[in-house]
Parts: sequence; C-alpha cells; structure tokens
Amino acid sequence: MTEHGHERLIGELPAAIEKTPPGARRDRLLAILHKLERSQGTESFGDHVKALIEEAEVDAAGIAPFISRLSNLLP
Repeated sequence: MTEHGHERLIGELPAAIEKTPPGARRDRLLAILHKLERSQGTESFGDHVKALIEEAEVDAAGIAPFISRLSNLLP
C-alpha cells in the first residue's frame, strides 16, 4: 500500500468508528486510532495497527470493511 493509501485509509476510519454505537468500545477504538495516527513512520506503528484490529474483531461491524486493508499496513 502506498503512503497516500495509508493516509487515506487512516483518514476514513474515524467516520466509520463514529458510526458505531456510543460507549466504551467506540472510545477505545478512537483512542487506539489516535495512537496509530501519531505513530505513523515509527517502529510502533505495526503494534497500533494490530491493537486496532484486535479491538475491532470483537465487534467488527464498524470497521469490518477496513480490516483487510489495515492488515496490509503490517510489515
């Protein structure tokens, strides 16, 4: 995935997460996403991608369309 593709994907995620029901899960997803955004270009980026995928797997409806593309971000 290109750098532009990464930015676009990460840019689309907040809106998808915001569509999920309010509550602790959405708050956790948004917090993880925020860490992921800040970690772009660092060694911890992959860890944050994994954390987002793992949290989303429990109730993947909100970001299910992004999970495959997120997996492409992993080294």
